[in-house]
Amino acid sequence: MDLGMLRVVTPDGQTREYPIDVPTVFIGRAEGNRVVIDHVSVSRRHARLVIDPGGVTLEDLGSASGTFVGAQRLQPNSPQVIFPGHELRFGDVEAWFIGAFEASAAPVQVVRGPGPAAADTRQTVAVAVHSPSAPVAAGSPTTATVSIQNRGAVADDFTISVPDLPPSWVRVSRTALSLPPGAREEVTVVITPPPGPESLAGEHQLSVAVVSRVEGVEVRALGRLVILPFEDLRCELRPQRSRRDFVLTAFNAGNAPTGVALAGVDDQSALRFQFEPDALELGPGEGAGARVRVQPARRRLLGKPEARPFRAEARPALAGQHTASADGVLDERSLLGPWIWLIVAALVVAAVTAAGYGYTRVCGSSWPLCPADDQGSSPPSSDATPGPTRTATPGRTATAGKTATVVPTPTGIHKGGKAVVINSAPNPPTNDNCLALRSSPGINPAAPGDNILRRLCDGAEVSILDGPTNDGTYQWWFINDGQGEGWAAEGRTGGEKWLSPR
Repeated sequence: MDLGMLRVVTPDGQTREYPIDVPTVFIGRAEGNRVVIDHVSVSRRHARLVIDPGGVTLEDLGSASGTFVGAQRLQPNSPQVIFPGHELRFGDVEAWFIGAFEASAAPVQVVRGPGPAAADTRQTVAVAVHSPSAPVAAGSPTTATVSIQNRGAVADDFTISVPDLPPSWVRVSRTALSLPPGAREEVTVVITPPPGPESLAGEHQLSVAVVSRVEGVEVRALGRLVILPFEDLRCELRPQRSRRDFVLTAFNAGNAPTGVALAGVDDQSALRFQFEPDALELGPGEGAGARVRVQPARRRLLGKPEARPFRAEARPALAGQHTASADGVLDERSLLGPWIWLIVAALVVAAVTAAGYGYTRVCGSSWPLCPADDQGSSPPSSDATPGPTRTATPGRTATAGKTATVVPTPTGIHKGGKAVVINSAPNPPTNDNCLALRSSPGINPAAPGDNILRRLCDGAEVSILDGPTNDGTYQWWFINDGQGEGWAAEGRTGGEKWLSPR
Protein backbone atom coordinates (compact mmCIF):
# COMPACT_ATOMS: atom_id res chain seq x y z
CA MET A 1 0.00 0.00 0.00
CA ASP A 2 1.57 3.28 -1.14
CA LEU A 3 0.65 6.10 1.24
CA GLY A 4 3.39 8.52 0.29
CA MET A 5 6.96 9.24 1.23
CA LEU A 6 8.98 11.04 3.93
CA ARG A 7 11.98 12.92 2.55
CA VAL A 8 14.72 13.52 5.15
CA VAL A 9 17.76 15.83 4.84
CA THR A 10 20.42 15.56 7.58
CA PRO A 11 22.68 18.52 8.52
CA ASP A 12 25.54 17.07 6.44
CA GLY A 13 23.39 17.37 3.31
CA GLN A 14 22.49 13.71 2.80
CA THR A 15 18.95 13.16 1.56
CA ARG A 16 16.99 9.93 1.93
CA GLU A 17 13.49 8.96 0.99
CA TYR A 18 11.44 6.59 3.16
CA PRO A 19 8.44 5.00 1.41
CA ILE A 20 5.37 4.85 3.66
CA ASP A 21 3.24 1.74 3.25
CA VAL A 22 1.59 1.50 6.69
CA PRO A 23 -0.84 3.97 8.32
CA THR A 24 1.28 4.51 11.47
CA VAL A 25 5.00 5.27 11.21
CA PHE A 26 7.36 5.76 14.17
CA ILE A 27 10.36 8.03 13.60
CA GLY A 28 13.55 7.98 15.65
CA ARG A 29 17.18 6.89 16.05
CA ALA A 30 16.52 3.33 17.35
CA GLU A 31 16.52 0.38 14.94
CA GLY A 32 12.92 -0.60 15.77
CA ASN A 33 11.43 2.51 14.13
CA ARG A 34 9.94 2.44 10.64
CA VAL A 35 11.95 5.56 9.77
CA VAL A 36 15.44 5.37 11.30
CA ILE A 37 17.34 8.69 11.34
CA ASP A 38 20.88 8.19 12.64
CA HIS A 39 21.62 11.65 14.02
CA VAL A 40 22.55 12.77 17.53
CA SER A 41 19.75 15.37 17.68
CA VAL A 42 17.07 12.72 17.07
CA SER A 43 15.69 10.78 20.07
CA ARG A 44 15.44 7.00 20.06
CA ARG A 45 11.62 7.22 19.70
CA HIS A 46 11.14 10.80 18.49
CA ALA A 47 7.77 11.21 16.73
CA ARG A 48 4.81 9.40 15.18
CA LEU A 49 3.23 10.01 11.77
CA VAL A 50 -0.37 8.77 11.30
CA ILE A 51 -2.16 8.63 7.94
CA ASP A 52 -5.91 7.94 7.85
CA PRO A 53 -8.88 8.98 5.67
CA GLY A 54 -9.31 12.10 7.79
CA GLY A 55 -5.81 13.41 7.02
CA VAL A 56 -2.22 13.24 8.18
CA THR A 57 -1.11 14.02 11.76
CA LEU A 58 2.34 14.34 13.34
CA GLU A 59 2.88 13.82 17.07
CA ASP A 60 5.98 14.50 19.19
CA LEU A 61 6.66 11.61 21.64
CA GLY A 62 8.48 13.62 24.29
CA SER A 63 11.73 14.09 22.37
CA ALA A 64 14.59 16.08 23.91
CA SER A 65 15.25 18.36 20.93
CA GLY A 66 11.64 18.76 19.76
CA THR A 67 9.48 18.22 16.67
CA PHE A 68 8.63 21.26 14.48
CA VAL A 69 6.08 22.07 11.76
CA GLY A 70 7.51 25.14 10.10
CA ALA A 71 8.77 27.30 12.98
CA GLN A 72 6.21 25.96 15.49
CA ARG A 73 7.39 23.39 18.04
CA LEU A 74 4.77 20.74 18.78
CA GLN A 75 3.60 20.05 22.31
CA PRO A 76 4.51 16.48 23.37
CA ASN A 77 1.77 13.89 22.83
CA SER A 78 -0.48 16.41 21.00
CA PRO A 79 -1.06 15.36 17.35
CA GLN A 80 -0.86 18.19 14.79
CA VAL A 81 -2.50 18.07 11.34
CA ILE A 82 0.02 18.50 8.51
CA PHE A 83 -0.28 18.72 4.74
CA PRO A 84 1.98 17.54 1.93
CA GLY A 85 4.76 20.03 1.36
CA HIS A 86 4.89 21.24 4.98
CA GLU A 87 8.44 21.73 6.18
CA LEU A 88 9.06 19.46 9.19
CA ARG A 89 12.02 19.20 11.55
CA PHE A 90 13.11 16.48 14.00
CA GLY A 91 15.82 18.08 16.14
CA ASP A 92 18.33 19.37 13.54
CA VAL A 93 17.06 17.11 10.74
CA GLU A 94 14.74 18.60 8.10
CA ALA A 95 11.97 16.58 6.45
CA TRP A 96 8.99 16.85 4.11
CA PHE A 97 5.94 14.62 3.84
CA ILE A 98 4.99 13.90 0.22
CA GLY A 99 1.62 12.36 -0.56
CA ALA A 100 1.23 9.29 -2.75
CA PHE A 101 0.47 11.38 -5.86
CA GLU A 102 3.31 13.85 -5.36
CA ALA A 103 5.83 11.15 -4.42
CA SER A 104 5.92 9.73 -7.94
CA ALA A 105 6.88 13.11 -9.37
CA ALA A 106 9.00 14.68 -6.65
CA PRO A 107 12.74 13.98 -7.10
CA VAL A 108 15.42 14.81 -4.54
CA GLN A 109 19.18 14.87 -4.52
CA VAL A 110 22.23 15.36 -2.36
CA VAL A 111 24.83 17.91 -3.46
CA ARG A 112 28.44 16.76 -3.04
CA GLY A 113 31.30 19.19 -2.81
CA PRO A 114 33.68 20.94 -0.42
CA GLY A 115 32.24 22.35 2.77
CA PRO A 116 28.79 21.59 4.23
CA ALA A 117 26.36 20.13 1.67
CA ALA A 118 22.93 21.65 1.19
CA ALA A 119 19.66 20.36 -0.19
CA ASP A 120 18.93 21.33 -3.81
CA THR A 121 15.27 21.65 -4.66
CA ARG A 122 15.75 21.18 -8.41
CA GLN A 123 13.96 18.09 -9.63
CA THR A 124 16.67 16.31 -11.61
CA VAL A 125 16.10 12.63 -10.76
CA ALA A 126 13.36 10.60 -9.08
CA VAL A 127 14.19 7.22 -7.50
CA ALA A 128 11.81 4.68 -5.99
CA VAL A 129 12.54 1.22 -4.55
CA HIS A 130 9.96 -1.58 -4.65
CA SER A 131 11.07 -3.94 -1.89
CA PRO A 132 10.85 -7.76 -2.16
CA SER A 133 7.22 -8.77 -1.72
CA ALA A 134 7.93 -11.56 0.81
CA PRO A 135 10.58 -12.55 3.32
CA VAL A 136 13.48 -14.52 1.88
CA ALA A 137 15.21 -17.64 3.24
CA ALA A 138 18.98 -17.51 3.61
CA GLY A 139 20.55 -19.13 0.57
CA SER A 140 17.61 -18.27 -1.72
CA PRO A 141 17.39 -15.29 -4.11
CA THR A 142 14.81 -12.51 -4.06
CA THR A 143 14.39 -9.39 -6.21
CA ALA A 144 13.76 -5.70 -5.71
CA THR A 145 12.91 -3.21 -8.47
CA VAL A 146 14.40 0.29 -8.70
CA SER A 147 12.59 2.93 -10.78
CA ILE A 148 14.77 5.84 -12.03
CA GLN A 149 13.43 8.93 -13.89
CA ASN A 150 15.46 11.78 -15.37
CA ARG A 151 13.62 15.00 -14.35
CA GLY A 152 16.36 17.23 -15.70
CA ALA A 153 16.34 19.30 -18.89
CA VAL A 154 19.28 17.46 -20.48
CA ALA A 155 20.29 13.83 -21.03
CA ASP A 156 22.11 12.37 -18.05
CA ASP A 157 24.10 9.27 -17.09
CA PHE A 158 23.39 7.52 -13.81
CA THR A 159 25.26 4.87 -11.79
CA ILE A 160 23.37 2.53 -9.45
CA SER A 161 24.67 0.76 -6.31
CA VAL A 162 23.33 -0.91 -3.15
CA PRO A 163 25.55 0.37 -0.30
CA ASP A 164 23.82 -1.13 2.76
CA LEU A 165 24.25 -4.83 1.87
CA PRO A 166 27.49 -6.83 1.38
CA PRO A 167 28.54 -6.80 -2.29
CA SER A 168 28.57 -10.62 -2.39
CA TRP A 169 24.81 -10.62 -1.65
CA VAL A 170 23.81 -8.31 -4.48
CA ARG A 171 23.66 -8.45 -8.28
CA VAL A 172 22.35 -5.35 -10.12
CA SER A 173 21.02 -6.00 -13.63
CA ARG A 174 22.44 -2.64 -14.83
CA THR A 175 24.85 -0.53 -12.82
CA ALA A 176 24.79 2.36 -15.33
CA LEU A 177 21.97 4.07 -17.29
CA SER A 178 21.75 6.86 -19.85
CA LEU A 179 18.36 8.62 -19.86
CA PRO A 180 17.09 11.49 -21.99
CA PRO A 181 14.99 14.18 -20.28
CA GLY A 182 11.72 12.80 -18.87
CA ALA A 183 12.64 9.14 -19.51
CA ARG A 184 12.07 6.49 -16.86
CA GLU A 185 13.60 2.98 -16.60
CA GLU A 186 13.63 0.15 -14.10
CA VAL A 187 16.60 -1.83 -12.79
CA THR A 188 16.34 -5.23 -11.10
CA VAL A 189 18.37 -5.99 -7.99
CA VAL A 190 18.80 -9.70 -7.17
CA ILE A 191 19.61 -10.30 -3.50
CA THR A 192 20.84 -13.71 -2.23
CA PRO A 193 21.66 -13.79 1.50
CA PRO A 194 24.18 -16.61 2.12
CA PRO A 195 23.09 -19.65 4.21
CA GLY A 196 25.10 -18.74 7.30
CA PRO A 197 25.01 -16.81 10.57
CA GLU A 198 26.02 -13.59 8.79
CA SER A 199 22.53 -13.47 7.22
CA LEU A 200 20.91 -12.24 10.43
CA ALA A 201 17.22 -12.99 10.72
CA GLY A 202 14.86 -10.00 10.72
CA GLU A 203 14.42 -6.76 8.81
CA HIS A 204 17.35 -5.11 7.02
CA GLN A 205 17.50 -1.66 5.45
CA LEU A 206 17.74 -1.79 1.67
CA SER A 207 18.94 1.50 0.20
CA VAL A 208 19.71 2.12 -3.47
CA ALA A 209 22.08 4.97 -4.36
CA VAL A 210 21.78 6.68 -7.78
CA VAL A 211 24.49 9.18 -8.80
CA SER A 212 23.91 11.76 -11.56
CA ARG A 213 26.93 12.52 -13.79
CA VAL A 214 25.58 15.88 -14.96
CA GLU A 215 24.62 17.24 -11.54
CA GLY A 216 27.27 15.33 -9.54
CA VAL A 217 24.72 14.42 -6.85
CA GLU A 218 23.59 11.20 -5.20
CA VAL A 219 19.99 10.30 -4.43
CA ARG A 220 19.11 7.39 -2.13
CA ALA A 221 15.77 5.63 -1.95
CA LEU A 222 15.00 3.22 0.88
CA GLY A 223 13.32 -0.16 0.97
CA ARG A 224 13.51 -3.15 3.24
CA LEU A 225 14.61 -6.77 3.14
CA VAL A 226 13.27 -9.40 5.58
CA ILE A 227 15.34 -12.59 6.11
CA LEU A 228 13.67 -15.65 7.62
CA PRO A 229 15.33 -17.35 10.61
CA PHE A 230 16.89 -20.79 10.33
CA GLU A 231 18.51 -23.03 12.96
CA ASP A 232 21.77 -24.94 12.76
CA LEU A 233 22.95 -26.05 16.20
CA ARG A 234 26.06 -28.20 16.58
CA CYS A 235 28.05 -29.58 19.51
CA GLU A 236 31.28 -31.47 20.15
CA LEU A 237 32.50 -33.49 23.16
CA ARG A 238 36.18 -33.68 24.00
CA PRO A 239 37.76 -35.99 24.86
CA GLN A 240 35.38 -38.58 23.47
CA ARG A 241 36.53 -41.08 26.11
CA SER A 242 37.58 -40.36 29.69
CA ARG A 243 37.36 -41.64 33.26
CA ARG A 244 35.33 -38.64 34.44
CA ASP A 245 35.88 -35.15 32.95
CA PHE A 246 34.80 -33.87 29.53
CA VAL A 247 34.19 -30.50 27.80
CA LEU A 248 31.05 -29.95 25.69
CA THR A 249 31.23 -27.16 23.09
CA ALA A 250 28.01 -25.89 21.47
CA PHE A 251 28.04 -23.71 18.31
CA ASN A 252 25.13 -21.76 16.81
CA ALA A 253 25.58 -21.84 13.03
CA GLY A 254 22.06 -20.43 12.53
CA ASN A 255 21.11 -16.79 11.91
CA ALA A 256 19.04 -16.11 15.05
CA PRO A 257 19.96 -16.11 18.77
CA THR A 258 19.16 -19.27 20.71
CA GLY A 259 19.37 -20.50 24.30
CA VAL A 260 20.19 -24.13 25.07
CA ALA A 261 19.94 -26.32 28.16
CA LEU A 262 22.63 -29.00 28.59
CA ALA A 263 21.83 -32.56 29.63
CA GLY A 264 23.28 -36.07 29.55
CA VAL A 265 21.55 -39.30 28.54
CA ASP A 266 22.57 -42.96 28.80
CA ASP A 267 20.36 -45.87 27.76
CA GLN A 268 20.65 -47.71 31.09
CA SER A 269 20.16 -44.62 33.33
CA ALA A 270 23.29 -45.72 35.19
CA LEU A 271 25.23 -42.44 35.03
CA ARG A 272 25.06 -39.04 36.72
CA PHE A 273 25.90 -35.83 34.81
CA GLN A 274 27.03 -32.44 36.10
CA PHE A 275 27.37 -29.48 33.67
CA GLU A 276 29.10 -26.18 34.56
CA PRO A 277 27.26 -24.09 33.39
CA ASP A 278 24.10 -26.05 32.66
CA ALA A 279 22.72 -23.55 30.08
CA LEU A 280 24.20 -21.38 27.30
CA GLU A 281 23.06 -18.31 25.36
CA LEU A 282 24.41 -18.31 21.80
CA GLY A 283 24.15 -15.52 19.25
CA PRO A 284 24.41 -16.20 15.51
CA GLY A 285 27.86 -17.59 14.74
CA GLU A 286 28.77 -17.89 18.44
CA GLY A 287 30.06 -20.91 20.36
CA ALA A 288 30.57 -21.63 24.07
CA GLY A 289 31.76 -24.53 26.21
CA ALA A 290 30.80 -26.21 29.47
CA ARG A 291 32.69 -28.62 31.72
CA VAL A 292 31.01 -32.02 32.07
CA ARG A 293 31.57 -34.45 34.94
CA VAL A 294 30.21 -37.97 34.39
CA GLN A 295 30.07 -40.54 37.21
CA PRO A 296 28.31 -43.87 37.81
CA ALA A 297 25.08 -43.55 39.77
CA ARG A 298 26.27 -46.48 41.94
CA ARG A 299 29.94 -47.40 42.31
CA ARG A 300 30.88 -51.09 42.09
CA LEU A 301 33.20 -52.50 44.77
CA LEU A 302 34.78 -55.17 42.57
CA GLY A 303 34.80 -56.04 38.90
CA LYS A 304 36.55 -55.41 35.62
CA PRO A 305 36.62 -51.92 34.01
CA GLU A 306 33.58 -51.24 31.80
CA ALA A 307 32.93 -48.80 28.93
CA ARG A 308 29.68 -46.84 29.47
CA PRO A 309 28.44 -45.04 26.31
CA PHE A 310 26.40 -41.86 26.78
CA ARG A 311 25.16 -38.81 24.88
CA ALA A 312 25.60 -35.13 25.79
CA GLU A 313 22.79 -32.93 24.44
CA ALA A 314 22.23 -29.22 23.78
CA ARG A 315 18.47 -28.68 23.89
CA PRO A 316 17.06 -25.38 22.48
CA ALA A 317 14.70 -23.47 24.77
CA LEU A 318 12.09 -23.09 22.01
CA ALA A 319 9.92 -26.15 21.38
CA GLY A 320 10.23 -27.79 17.99
CA GLN A 321 13.84 -26.82 17.40
CA HIS A 322 16.52 -29.41 16.69
CA THR A 323 18.49 -30.88 19.61
CA ALA A 324 22.23 -31.27 18.95
CA SER A 325 24.15 -34.12 20.57
CA ALA A 326 27.63 -35.62 20.85
CA ASP A 327 28.54 -39.18 21.87
CA GLY A 328 31.05 -40.08 24.57
CA VAL A 329 32.31 -43.06 26.58
CA LEU A 330 32.94 -43.21 30.34
CA ASP A 331 35.65 -45.65 31.47
CA GLU A 332 34.10 -46.95 34.70
CA ARG A 333 36.34 -48.71 37.23
CA SER A 334 35.33 -50.50 40.41
CA LEU A 335 36.39 -49.07 43.74
CA LEU A 336 38.86 -51.88 44.51
CA GLY A 337 39.69 -52.80 40.94
CA PRO A 338 43.13 -51.16 40.72
CA TRP A 339 44.12 -52.25 44.26
CA ILE A 340 42.73 -55.80 44.50
CA TRP A 341 46.07 -57.57 43.93
CA LEU A 342 47.83 -55.32 46.43
CA ILE A 343 45.14 -56.14 48.98
CA VAL A 344 45.47 -59.89 48.27
CA ALA A 345 49.26 -59.67 48.57
CA ALA A 346 48.98 -57.77 51.84
CA LEU A 347 46.60 -60.41 53.21
CA VAL A 348 48.97 -63.22 52.17
CA VAL A 349 51.93 -61.49 53.81
CA ALA A 350 49.88 -60.92 56.97
CA ALA A 351 48.81 -64.60 57.03
CA VAL A 352 52.38 -65.85 56.55
CA THR A 353 53.68 -63.50 59.22
CA ALA A 354 51.00 -64.61 61.68
CA ALA A 355 51.73 -68.28 60.93
CA GLY A 356 55.45 -67.78 61.41
CA TYR A 357 54.89 -65.97 64.67
CA GLY A 358 52.63 -68.78 65.97
CA TYR A 359 55.11 -71.47 64.89
CA THR A 360 57.92 -69.70 66.73
CA ARG A 361 55.83 -69.36 69.88
CA VAL A 362 55.12 -73.08 69.88
CA CYS A 363 58.44 -74.50 68.72
CA GLY A 364 60.85 -71.90 70.00
CA SER A 365 64.22 -72.33 68.28
CA SER A 366 63.51 -75.81 66.91
CA TRP A 367 63.71 -74.78 63.27
CA PRO A 368 62.67 -76.08 60.83
CA LEU A 369 60.92 -78.94 62.67
CA CYS A 370 59.32 -79.07 66.07
CA PRO A 371 60.66 -82.29 67.83
CA ALA A 372 58.80 -81.55 71.02
CA ASP A 373 55.52 -81.81 69.16
CA ASP A 374 56.63 -85.05 67.50
CA GLN A 375 57.41 -86.59 70.95
CA GLY A 376 54.25 -85.33 72.58
CA SER A 377 56.27 -83.05 74.89
CA SER A 378 55.08 -79.74 76.16
CA PRO A 379 56.47 -76.46 74.75
CA PRO A 380 59.75 -75.30 76.26
CA SER A 381 59.50 -73.29 79.48
CA SER A 382 60.44 -69.72 79.84
CA ASP A 383 63.78 -70.59 81.53
CA ALA A 384 64.87 -72.81 78.65
CA THR A 385 68.18 -71.98 77.08
CA PRO A 386 67.56 -69.61 74.26
CA GLY A 387 68.60 -70.66 70.81
CA PRO A 388 71.12 -68.84 68.72
CA THR A 389 70.23 -65.30 67.66
CA ARG A 390 69.66 -64.81 63.91
CA THR A 391 71.50 -61.90 62.40
CA ALA A 392 69.56 -59.50 60.21
CA THR A 393 71.04 -59.10 56.77
CA PRO A 394 71.71 -55.56 55.52
CA GLY A 395 68.63 -53.94 53.97
CA ARG A 396 66.28 -56.42 55.70
CA THR A 397 64.58 -56.67 59.10
CA ALA A 398 64.71 -60.01 61.00
CA THR A 399 61.28 -60.94 62.45
CA ALA A 400 59.98 -64.20 63.96
CA GLY A 401 62.54 -66.46 62.36
CA LYS A 402 62.36 -64.93 58.86
CA THR A 403 63.52 -61.80 57.08
CA ALA A 404 61.12 -59.03 55.87
CA THR A 405 62.13 -56.81 52.95
CA VAL A 406 62.47 -53.08 53.73
CA VAL A 407 60.70 -51.18 50.89
CA PRO A 408 62.69 -48.06 49.88
CA THR A 409 60.92 -44.65 49.86
CA PRO A 410 60.02 -43.60 46.25
CA THR A 411 62.05 -40.77 44.73
CA GLY A 412 61.13 -38.32 41.95
CA ILE A 413 57.54 -37.56 40.86
CA HIS A 414 55.26 -40.47 41.68
CA LYS A 415 51.61 -41.30 42.18
CA GLY A 416 50.47 -40.24 45.65
CA GLY A 417 53.27 -37.67 45.98
CA LYS A 418 53.44 -33.92 45.55
CA ALA A 419 55.20 -31.63 43.09
CA VAL A 420 55.80 -27.93 42.52
CA VAL A 421 55.60 -25.95 39.25
CA ILE A 422 58.93 -24.59 37.92
CA ASN A 423 60.17 -22.79 34.77
CA SER A 424 56.70 -21.18 34.36
CA ALA A 425 57.16 -17.47 35.05
CA PRO A 426 53.86 -15.53 34.91
CA ASN A 427 53.25 -13.13 32.03
CA PRO A 428 50.33 -10.85 33.11
CA PRO A 429 47.53 -10.42 32.32
CA THR A 430 47.08 -13.75 30.44
CA ASN A 431 49.96 -15.70 32.12
CA ASP A 432 50.26 -17.64 28.84
CA ASN A 433 53.86 -18.63 29.77
CA CYS A 434 52.60 -20.67 32.73
CA LEU A 435 52.06 -24.44 32.73
CA ALA A 436 48.71 -25.41 31.15
CA LEU A 437 46.28 -27.61 33.09
CA ARG A 438 44.32 -29.60 30.47
CA SER A 439 41.17 -31.71 30.44
CA SER A 440 43.02 -34.53 28.61
CA PRO A 441 46.68 -35.59 28.12
CA GLY A 442 47.95 -34.28 24.82
CA ILE A 443 48.01 -31.19 22.60
CA ASN A 444 45.96 -30.88 19.42
CA PRO A 445 48.35 -29.32 16.82
CA ALA A 446 45.41 -27.75 14.96
CA ALA A 447 43.99 -26.08 18.10
CA PRO A 448 46.60 -26.12 20.94
CA GLY A 449 44.40 -24.27 23.41
CA ASP A 450 41.10 -26.10 23.01
CA ASN A 451 41.47 -28.33 26.13
CA ILE A 452 43.14 -25.83 28.51
CA LEU A 453 41.28 -25.48 31.84
CA ARG A 454 43.62 -22.89 33.42
CA ARG A 455 47.35 -22.16 33.93
CA LEU A 456 49.67 -22.83 36.90
CA CYS A 457 52.63 -20.50 37.51
CA ASP A 458 55.94 -20.89 39.38
CA GLY A 459 55.59 -22.11 42.96
CA ALA A 460 52.13 -23.70 42.60
CA GLU A 461 51.91 -26.96 44.59
CA VAL A 462 50.00 -29.93 43.20
CA SER A 463 49.09 -33.48 44.27
CA ILE A 464 49.88 -36.37 41.90
CA LEU A 465 46.71 -38.47 41.47
CA ASP A 466 47.66 -40.75 38.58
CA GLY A 467 50.14 -41.32 35.78
CA PRO A 468 52.41 -41.12 34.09
CA THR A 469 51.44 -41.38 30.43
CA ASN A 470 53.73 -40.46 27.56
CA ASP A 471 52.56 -39.30 24.12
CA GLY A 472 56.06 -39.43 22.59
CA THR A 473 56.76 -35.76 23.23
CA TYR A 474 55.62 -35.07 26.81
CA GLN A 475 55.33 -37.03 30.09
CA TRP A 476 51.81 -36.36 31.54
CA TRP A 477 50.52 -36.62 35.15
CA PHE A 478 46.93 -36.40 36.41
CA ILE A 479 47.04 -33.78 39.22
CA ASN A 480 44.94 -31.71 41.65
CA ASP A 481 45.96 -28.07 42.20
CA GLY A 482 43.44 -27.34 44.99
CA GLN A 483 40.86 -25.90 42.56
CA GLY A 484 40.21 -29.00 40.50
CA GLU A 485 41.80 -31.82 38.57
CA GLY A 486 43.42 -32.15 35.14
CA TRP A 487 46.48 -33.25 33.18
CA ALA A 488 49.82 -31.42 33.22
CA ALA A 489 53.06 -32.12 31.37
CA GLU A 490 56.11 -32.90 33.53
CA GLY A 491 58.28 -31.74 30.63
CA ARG A 492 59.59 -32.65 27.22
CA THR A 493 61.09 -36.11 26.94
CA GLY A 494 64.78 -35.59 27.62
CA GLY A 495 64.31 -31.80 27.78
CA GLU A 496 63.02 -28.93 29.96
CA LYS A 497 60.95 -29.80 33.08
CA TRP A 498 57.95 -27.94 34.48
CA LEU A 499 57.19 -30.14 37.51
CA SER A 500 59.66 -30.86 40.28
CA PRO A 501 59.14 -33.40 43.12
CA ARG A 502 58.22 -31.81 46.44
